[in-house]
Amino acid sequence: MQLVLACFAILLVLPYLLAAYGSVVRKRQLGRVDNLNPRQQAAQLNSFGQRIYAAQQNAWEAIILFAGSLLIAQLAGLDFQLIQIPALLFLATRLVHPVVYVYGLATLRSLVMAVAWASCIYIVVQAFNQLSA
Repeated sequence: MQLVLACFAILLVLPYLLAAYGSVVRKRQLGRVDNLNPRQQAAQLNSFGQRIYAAQQNAWEAIILFAGSLLIAQLAGLDFQLIQIPALLFLATRLVHPVVYVYGLATLRSLVMAVAWASCIYIVVQAFNQLSA
């Protein structure tokens, strides 16, 4: 369980790291960081800056998918040893995702997301298998 929770903890930090990087890019591109209206300022960024912002938003969304999968696994009484590899795979894809997103590699980004989703689906299927055993 410790490894799976470590993956989750790292995933929780990722959006904040992307926000920090996004702030650096905002300062460079627009001369300042507008903390009062960050979403409106994000719309003023060039495509690179907007993709950083979008990657941050996507990182938040991915946490929900992974957290839901872990919750289902926990509720089913699944041994977390069985989901260490999918958890690591999900983490790896989520670390690669912002890079391919920021650099505009759309097809690779979609592939990375598909692998992440498949990891979560595997966790949920294992949880349902546990319940029917």
